[in-house]
Amino acid sequence: MVQQKLSLKEKIGYGFGDAASSMYWKLFGMYLMFFYTDIFGIPAAAVGTMFLITRIGNAAFDPFVGIMGDRTETRWGKFRPYLLWMAIPFGFIGVLTFTTPNLSVSGKIFYAYATYTVMMIIYSMINVPYASLMGVMTSDGKERTTLATYRFIFAFGGSFLVLGLFQPLFDGFGTNNYIQSTVPAVFELKDTSKNNGSENIYVWENKLTEPSRKQPVDSLLFVSAQLTVRTKDAFKIGIVDKQTNAFSWFEFKEGKDTLGLLRDGSPSDIKIRLSSFVSKENLANISNLKIVTANNPGTDVKINKVVIQEIDYKTGTQEAVIVITILAVIFFLFTFLWTRERIKPITEKTSLKADVKDLFKNTPWFILVGAGISTIFFNTIRDGAAIYYFKYYFQGQSDIYVNPINVTLAISTIYLLLGQAANIIGVVLAKPVSDKIGKKNTFAIAMICASVFSIMFYFIGKSNITVILIFQALISLSAGIIFPLVWSMYADAADYSEWKNNRRATGLVFSAASMSQKFGASIGIALAGWLLAFYGYHANVAQTVETQNGIRMMLSIYPAIGALLAAGFMFIYPLKESLMDKIEADLADRRNKAVNGK
Repeated sequence: MVQQKLSLKEKIGYGFGDAASSMYWKLFGMYLMFFYTDIFGIPAAAVGTMFLITRIGNAAFDPFVGIMGDRTETRWGKFRPYLLWMAIPFGFIGVLTFTTPNLSVSGKIFYAYATYTVMMIIYSMINVPYASLMGVMTSDGKERTTLATYRFIFAFGGSFLVLGLFQPLFDGFGTNNYIQSTVPAVFELKDTSKNNGSENIYVWENKLTEPSRKQPVDSLLFVSAQLTVRTKDAFKIGIVDKQTNAFSWFEFKEGKDTLGLLRDGSPSDIKIRLSSFVSKENLANISNLKIVTANNPGTDVKINKVVIQEIDYKTGTQEAVIVITILAVIFFLFTFLWTRERIKPITEKTSLKADVKDLFKNTPWFILVGAGISTIFFNTIRDGAAIYYFKYYFQGQSDIYVNPINVTLAISTIYLLLGQAANIIGVVLAKPVSDKIGKKNTFAIAMICASVFSIMFYFIGKSNITVILIFQALISLSAGIIFPLVWSMYADAADYSEWKNNRRATGLVFSAASMSQKFGASIGIALAGWLLAFYGYHANVAQTVETQNGIRMMLSIYPAIGALLAAGFMFIYPLKESLMDKIEADLADRRNKAVNGK
């Protein structure tokens, strides 16, 4: 049996390709639905329908890309050229997808359909050839598992990079602090919004952090504050115009956990949209505003810091995506330069009809399709719900200052980064565990664990961040194990088809697999949008208990169903290690005979 060992440089080069793909896939999975509903302004149900229609249509396009790749002949090989040809278009359309033109709701929906459809087509044109590349770099089954491990270490590394960069980039490009307040001083002022005389109002001394800017760029202005509350009593935070003495108040009602407020003495970070309680006239000149409270700060209600902040979601998102896009394009070019194609099919003449017929007779491939759809559904619906979970359900401190790198990270970002780190650990464990107990057993056990942990996640309290993070790590580690396995198993399915039929169609096998993955993703992300609408979700307002419970289920119960289905498919998967050893040896013998003319 001929051994085809790959150099470390080539394995790293191949990994860069999935780092690039995963950077965009993570943007789509974690942020795109939130972008469409809360920033772009499209109803959640319309977003879900758009995802289903565009992704299913695009999934049907994948096999054509694979067929085209199988029939491409260049000096660089069959699949590598697409990494060179499609890298820049991939980045360009990605930026347009996260751009927000000033259109009507119907115009925005049309724009979203157009840009996302083209984005998915370009994604197929670069990602299907990339996935197929593994099948022609080496025929060694264990070397393929190693290559798949590198691929997914880099994939999760790319996702980790996006999650680590996106929020700081967004904050840098899209956040302006207009007024930074320090300590309060008591004044006896008359609240002109009341008719009962004067009362003690605590006015916060502050400074205008950007003196040259008197007015906000857009209307997304917030009072952002960190509170420590030890009372169930009502209290108020407000704004006063120091020129007109006009007050506007936001009341935290008695006993209510408004905006994620905790009343047990734990720190809570809250954001109050100014337009929800302040008239447009009182926002005409930011420099005239001061923050006020009607309670004595430092007793039962302690305000640790408070700012008037503008969040420009549109600019922040687009410019963060531009930076990420540049990195993704560079990574794709590294993959093109550092990899080589080695395996040539024995049969030179190919028939599309015969290739498709072979695929439909490939039972292991169909089982992998079912398992792949289930696992993608598991991941997609979890990813889609995460941002909503922390914005609308989680209570407590919303960000943490990381002193060594001088960056403040949102709890949601820490949650997502921890998940990616655990994914990477799972990927690293995939090879040694599967070498010991086999690929199918490893896959099944990992998905059963992911399902059990997901169900348990539903019962975690909304402020118990430690337990939330522990279960995020356990679920993500379990899910991470299966990713290098499933693509290594698709390569095995391509070998099985060649062994049975004396024909090889690597591109078709992997593109059809990619099609199934996108189909699973389309179901997951569409269902996420529909479920948000079903549970009564409305963007940028406090959610009802029913809506919050729906968001919880999208992060726990629904993904658990997908994980259990994936485990079930593995129990009927037929390609055990003993059979694959025989297939690999037989194919190596055939190829040697073909090369030697025997």
